[in-house]
Amino acid sequence: MSPYLTKSDFKACADCRTKLFYRKHRYPSANDEDPYLQLLADGGFMVEFIAKTQFPQGIDLSDERDPKAAFARTRDLLSTDGAVVFEAAALHGRYYVRTDILVRKGSQIDLIEVKSSGLDAHGGDEPFRNAKGGIAAQWREYLEDLAFQTMVLRAAFPDFRIQPWLCVVNKAHRAQPGETLDLFTLQRPAGQARARPTLHYAGDPAALAGTAFLVHRRASAEVEDLLPEVAEKARVLAQLLGPAGPQRVQEDISSHYRVCRTCEYRVGEQTTPNGFQECWGALAGPRPHLLQLHRVGQVQRKDEPDPVETLLRRGLASVTNLAEHELTGDGAHARRRLLQWRHSHGEGAEHLPDELRRELESHRTSPGYPLHFVDFEACNLALPPHTGLRPYERVAFQWSCHSLHKNGELTHREWLNTGRRMPNIDFARSLREVLGELGTVYVWSPYEQSTLSHIHAQILDKLAGDGEVAAREAGLASAGELRDLAAWIDRLLGPADAKGKRQSPRLRDLHDLALKHYFHPLMGGRTSIKVVLPAVWSVNAGVRQHPWFKDYAGTGAGGETLDPYQSLPPLPLGDETGEDVVQEGTGAIRVYQDLIFRSDHSMAVREQRKKLLLQYCRLDTAAMVMIWSHWSGSISPPRQT
Repeated sequence: MSPYLTKSDFKACADCRTKLFYRKHRYPSANDEDPYLQLLADGGFMVEFIAKTQFPQGIDLSDERDPKAAFARTRDLLSTDGAVVFEAAALHGRYYVRTDILVRKGSQIDLIEVKSSGLDAHGGDEPFRNAKGGIAAQWREYLEDLAFQTMVLRAAFPDFRIQPWLCVVNKAHRAQPGETLDLFTLQRPAGQARARPTLHYAGDPAALAGTAFLVHRRASAEVEDLLPEVAEKARVLAQLLGPAGPQRVQEDISSHYRVCRTCEYRVGEQTTPNGFQECWGALAGPRPHLLQLHRVGQVQRKDEPDPVETLLRRGLASVTNLAEHELTGDGAHARRRLLQWRHSHGEGAEHLPDELRRELESHRTSPGYPLHFVDFEACNLALPPHTGLRPYERVAFQWSCHSLHKNGELTHREWLNTGRRMPNIDFARSLREVLGELGTVYVWSPYEQSTLSHIHAQILDKLAGDGEVAAREAGLASAGELRDLAAWIDRLLGPADAKGKRQSPRLRDLHDLALKHYFHPLMGGRTSIKVVLPAVWSVNAGVRQHPWFKDYAGTGAGGETLDPYQSLPPLPLGDETGEDVVQEGTGAIRVYQDLIFRSDHSMAVREQRKKLLLQYCRLDTAAMVMIWSHWSGSISPPRQT
């Protein structure tokens, strides 16, 4: 157990002192196996590699894990003017940091923190400030991290002036050869998902010198603004560390409940040790729990006492302990909280109003049949998968569509990119073949609309250049075909209203309907398809037994009914060891990356990767059909006799 307060400790525990005890004692955390966090981290390692190629003389100390030895080596290296040190160490009292890049320039040390977040290099002079001149919310966490490092470096190297910088991705840059995802491979020791990976780069690092992929911005003013607050938080946390190990302090949960709601130590009830249950004690038990209330952090109204905090101080922690008048208010989310509260008393009850069924019934005539249930898989990555793309530019690589026809027939079509050509135009062309010009297009969330908007903008960008060349690269006969495709997307998205929001004549968002109308106690405060489907599945045996969906039926080891996502079969990985299954979007992105960019896979492995992606995306649209069937009454539960 490290006796020091590291920058990772500070970042994780600045909002809650109790977390420091759990972190140092390695309590189970929801972050341990979070695939999205790992995906972000992997992007960060790649960006960091590119940043370090700008300093070919740099010396890497990442292999030196002992804090005192690493600090001594850092001091020795920085005794030479012009020295560049990667993973440098600074140690002062109870504070310890490892920095991305240090560059000595005479009596100044440039502290360069590398982040994979994006910034337009052509933006304003103060990119880290908001319109009022304060620290912009999206940059605060990074700047607080940088401020903590600056504080420790100033104490550890008092003879130098510390100049803090942020090095981030230039969102305006188009990836050049050598700057694409396919050239990077990360490897971690088996069973150590959170370990720092070994990075292999298949290109020539020297060719990256002077790349415009990155942008450096001085952050001195922002760091100075934040330092007093950061120093005080660090002092409070450091006082909890001592020779006997970290001291446990208990934050007041009534005033910290917003932090508790998203705490990484809020893990499953059967997990031990369990940080959340230790903090909340008896107040962790009530059901439905206050923290399961939809957007519970927004319950408090301006200039009024927070009813959630008041309840917790009284020793109450159930949603039903709130009074109805404390939940009334304007807006979709306020109405959702009230809907949840009204149907959570006792054992709770499903709420499936006639209003929802009437709205679905109206879609049968306008926009009309066929009813298409559509799901997209796409990625926005720091390292673009293809040359010519900007960082974080969306790449759409898969769609699934279940279509319910007026005669009651259900058909399924799907598309998955398996080649290395930029897939977005092929994606849109294949989708147009299925959706055409008629019918209702159901989605779950605005993601599909935004993806089509991205593709539309990309096509217009290509047409603004050499449209004929762009068409040939996309496998089309002429720029006219490319314009026709853009026009189809434009018609599907519909005209923009006064606020710039598209008003599609055909697209209908089932998530909006869930938010407005549908509730089941199993959903708690959430409305994602991953919680609505299990609720529908549990309550409607007709759906479970229907020929369309019966293959998704499964039972657990204890005989319990599994929801369809839990029932997806893991598939063998061909000539590799083990099995895998895709159950969420981040997993789909990772499997897609392997499918497209790993050249060492056998055909058997590639085929299994394809099956994993297809079965997952197919279930997403089947899930929409199941939910629609239950809501509309098209498939009803068997009558009880």
